[in-house]
Amino acid sequence: MNTMSTPEHPRSLPVPEAQPSDERVPDPPSEGRVPDAPHPPVPHDCAEALLPQVAALVSRSTDGLIGVRALLDSTEPLAALGVSSLSLLRLVDAVEETYGVFVDLGDRSLHTDGLRGLTERLIRLGAEATP
Repeated sequence: MNTMSTPEHPRSLPVPEAQPSDERVPDPPSEGRVPDAPHPPVPHDCAEALLPQVAALVSRSTDGLIGVRALLDSTEPLAALGVSSLSLLRLVDAVEETYGVFVDLGDRSLHTDGLRGLTERLIRLGAEATP
C-alpha cells in the first residue's frame, strides 16, 4: 500500500493500490432474444378523434406558446416546436390525470415524436378520446 501526505495532514495516509479483477462479466446470451417488435397500427379514426385533445394539452403545458393549430399542422418533434422539459413534465401530468395512463418521463420518444406519434403512443397505452 502506498502512502500520501498533504499539507493539511502531515501524517501519511494509506492509499489503496488498484487490484486486478479476476471477475469477468459474461456476455448476455443472444439465443432466445426477441428483437423489439413493431407497435401494432393504431386505428386512424381513434387517432383523429384524440389528436385535437392532445394538442390542447400540449398547448396548455406550454402556457399557450405553441397553439393548437400549429401543433395539428406540424409533423416536427415536440422539442423542435419549443416544448421544453418543464412543459413535457406538465404535459405528462396532464395526460396521466386526463386519460389515466402512465407515461414514463424517461421515454426518449417524448422528445423525438411529434403530436401524432405522441397521440398514437397514448392510444396504445389505453387513452381514449373524451366526449
